[in-house]
Amino acid sequence: MTTTIANNDVSSVLTNDNTSSTSSFSSLNLKTKKGISYILGDSCSNENHILPINSITYSNLTNQLFTGGRDGNVKIWQPNYVPDKDVDAENIVNTYDSFPDCPDLDEKILRLETSITSNPLNYNYKNISKDNSFEIIENFNLHFDWINDLQLINNNKNLVTCSNDLSIKILDLFSLTNVKTANIHKLPNVHTDYIKKISPFTHQQHSIISGGLDGRIVIWDLNQLKPLQLINNLQSTSTSNITSIYSLANNDSNIISTGGPSNTINIFDKRLNNPFLRNLIGHQDNIRCLLMNDSFILSGSSDTTIKLWDLRTFKVYKNFDIHDSSVWSLTSDDFKVFYSGDKDGNIIKTDLSKIFNKTSSTQTNHTNDDFFATSSDEKLGVSTFVAKSSSPILSICHEPIQDTLFATNYESLNRYVNPDTSQLSQYQYLRQYLDNNNNDKIFPDENDVQSNPQTDDLNSDFYDLISHLSIETNPNNVNDLQSTFSHNIINNGETPPTFDEDDEALDDLNKEEYISMFLNTNGGPSNEFINAFKSEEEEEAVNEYIDLTPIEILLNPIPSDQITLVPFNITPIEKYNLVPKSIVAKKMLNNRRKMLVLYLNGDIKIWDLITCKVTETYPYSSDNSVLLPAKDLENRIRELDNLFHKLQTKDTLNNWCEVEIKSEKLLVTIKESSYLNVEIYYDELVSSYPFLDINHSDNSPRYPKSRPTVTNDDRFYLGVIMLNSLFRGYALYEENFDLQLREELKNKSTKLNDKRRLKFLGRKSSYRKDTSSTQSSPATSTNVSVMDMSITEEDNDTSITTSPEVLEFIATSEDQYIQSTPDYGDTIMKLLQMNKKIYVDKYLSSTKLVDTILRTHEITSSTTTGTKDPDLRYYPIIPYKYFPKDLVVRIFEYSSELGNYRDLCSFQLNDIVAQPSPSLVQDLRFIIPKWMAFTLLFNKHPIKESPKLTFSLTEIPYDSLSPDMKKRITKKKFKLPTVEGGLKLTSHGMIRVVKIISYVLDKMDKKVKDEMVLECNGIELSNEMTLQYIKTMIWKSSGDIVLNYRRKF
Repeated sequence: MTTTIANNDVSSVLTNDNTSSTSSFSSLNLKTKKGISYILGDSCSNENHILPINSITYSNLTNQLFTGGRDGNVKIWQPNYVPDKDVDAENIVNTYDSFPDCPDLDEKILRLETSITSNPLNYNYKNISKDNSFEIIENFNLHFDWINDLQLINNNKNLVTCSNDLSIKILDLFSLTNVKTANIHKLPNVHTDYIKKISPFTHQQHSIISGGLDGRIVIWDLNQLKPLQLINNLQSTSTSNITSIYSLANNDSNIISTGGPSNTINIFDKRLNNPFLRNLIGHQDNIRCLLMNDSFILSGSSDTTIKLWDLRTFKVYKNFDIHDSSVWSLTSDDFKVFYSGDKDGNIIKTDLSKIFNKTSSTQTNHTNDDFFATSSDEKLGVSTFVAKSSSPILSICHEPIQDTLFATNYESLNRYVNPDTSQLSQYQYLRQYLDNNNNDKIFPDENDVQSNPQTDDLNSDFYDLISHLSIETNPNNVNDLQSTFSHNIINNGETPPTFDEDDEALDDLNKEEYISMFLNTNGGPSNEFINAFKSEEEEEAVNEYIDLTPIEILLNPIPSDQITLVPFNITPIEKYNLVPKSIVAKKMLNNRRKMLVLYLNGDIKIWDLITCKVTETYPYSSDNSVLLPAKDLENRIRELDNLFHKLQTKDTLNNWCEVEIKSEKLLVTIKESSYLNVEIYYDELVSSYPFLDINHSDNSPRYPKSRPTVTNDDRFYLGVIMLNSLFRGYALYEENFDLQLREELKNKSTKLNDKRRLKFLGRKSSYRKDTSSTQSSPATSTNVSVMDMSITEEDNDTSITTSPEVLEFIATSEDQYIQSTPDYGDTIMKLLQMNKKIYVDKYLSSTKLVDTILRTHEITSSTTTGTKDPDLRYYPIIPYKYFPKDLVVRIFEYSSELGNYRDLCSFQLNDIVAQPSPSLVQDLRFIIPKWMAFTLLFNKHPIKESPKLTFSLTEIPYDSLSPDMKKRITKKKFKLPTVEGGLKLTSHGMIRVVKIISYVLDKMDKKVKDEMVLECNGIELSNEMTLQYIKTMIWKSSGDIVLNYRRKF
């Protein structure tokens, strides 16, 4: 894991404001607030995901599998075998002619029948074993919420991901010599809701498209890491209704298609001022997946159908009714074969190679594809039931090296054998041709067949756009609702033909049960192929992983109620179960520092929100890799409640942070509105965290000369402690940078000659006379003087080595930052530029090294920066060695207009422990808001007083004591001295009982030797209780608190 390099500059992108469906990026500058977050959860770097895998893809270049999960992680899987370099992946999956040396059509059909009949379905994978062959070699915690999609781009050299955290990130795969050197880029924030899909341009390596629930289609320039164009997902040119995007595809040029809850496919041309072209109507439910090339669109819907759309006519070219539940995933390498997965867990392979293969399938002209009329294509296609899973199929990808399929569901990542259906497809094709000829349905000559449009037609700038609006292709034309072809073939709802009822032998045969792994593309079992009926011989032929029941070619249909569909894969050849380390329940203790969490495997752990580590574990069993059943999980939740009440602390504190379960981990967020809500006393702090004692050896380097004084009554804000601790490495970087800056400016100042100095002073004085009422007066004068100071190697004759970053900082005009950063006034860079101006102004009248304005080691109570007498006070900082090494810190923005926290920048603590990279420093300077900057660099923050509480103090009414107690004491000896004037007081809620007792004793006329105690509602109060806790947990009334004091019994 490494730093994510943010790029949030969207000021110079190309856009068009004059259309209804193309939006200007200037309108996307939402008013947002910023906060920081960190994620707590068990690290699974070398283990599988803890949540389902939403997207998978395979690289033919590196033979690696990439998975993106709902846990926000990307994992890279490497085979533990060396792939056979002699294997031709293209020949494995594209064997379209089994007998290329046979020129005779009848003989070829006979050979195919012989090869198919009474033999199991072919497959190419030859290494079936029980051992998993893939292992995780890299893990990247890229997102804090679900990863919805990932795609390989730039010839498999980069991986791009999109997430529910509203961000898109690019991982440079060729920089992965190890995790620490990985290069990750983040695209600017444009989307305002979950980003669901990414569609790369295969041949345009520098561009991708993203779409999400906000209904925005964003086209990105990956060379500049900037958005080029934004298109609203409109359903027509006459409406302003923007619909969400669930699926997204492009034709690798200019045409974009989207699908979603509108049940229509919207088509756009990104070259047009008004990009919307038309919508395709036909689906009856959400469109969840899309594939697209120059000629066709393949769509999968929750209405259980898959449709192949012809972009020449914008009509359905072929309909596939091969699923009984919602289609959730689609994948295809070249449209000749596609794989689909549904909500019921079924994976189906559909072979259309004879429709899309435009080469001759034999060496003669008898079976040339172009001879087929389009009506024949409606009858072509072999659908095979590949596998059955116990939960919905989320993603599928084809691994061509060994010809296998990877698929994910709610429980695991599975690998299956891919059946080879090329012979079935070829036989179906030739049989169809032969049957048509026997019925005198001679196909037209090749010259009479409508030729396919040139692949450049849709991409040409001279494409006839009028055709999109013609009567034949008008969106309102009801003809769009029907297929291009007739569907007058076997209907699954009709009763298929049967054998002669008078033939008893055939009647008995009809009663046999058959199994089949083949489906009719129009619904139901296939009427062309079937597996042999069940018998002992066939049962023995079925191996552990795949069904080897022989195939039979049907000459007559079999009733569908006699056929049981079975998958080709009985079980996955490899199964990678999810790790049950996801958090399902949480409870925070009243001290607001400890969190009890329950994991899916039944373990209960206590997380410390300050050190970000587990402090105690209550395991459910010795095997924590087993998923807990629902009933046992309910019992474990009750145990969690009991443990929570047992460990509860005597505190009543507000939340200094928000903790929520995000991607089944704890997401801890710190915001400006709450980070000063909770204080902790020094003695309590040291008791829980001994390393924060001022006398601890870890604190000695911070105070080499004098050590501040601290007492047990001193209080510290938990939010401030965490901010200073997490960003300590960055603060020390800025301290060193500031020293180099002051040294460099001093050197330049001493080299100015007297004449130039007088000229500069005169310019400065004249400018201030005219603009004394503005705060920006030093800016212009400083920028002029800095530009006058030439930067040469001779100027750097100082004991402090000046870094190139300091020299660049001096030479760069602030105007560049103002123009490129919309919220520049709320950044650390703005504060650093102000410091630079102050230093330059001071060097105009002094040649000595000026004092630093930063306060990274001391707290000043003065409101004037740079005071000579700072108030040296201790403030706790947790050393990095007490944090987890892989803790990821994120800066995010939030708004009521955003669908989630939106990621701005992220890094691991290791990235800033020693020397932060210049790119990370630059990101932090432009992303960290002022409210955090004042705390990190100047140790300044508002003083947030606790609400005032009123209480009265009276001596205990002795008449209310029990008889036994009255016998033990006498009023004269027990009664305390009178307090003159009574005691009705007001104090903040954090005051402790021991402090109240001390105050009362000071008010008494006589010295009290015995110890005093306080009571409330008859309950003796312990010294560490606070007034707020007493009011909330003991007094339990809105009126003034009544406290009684007495001697200790």
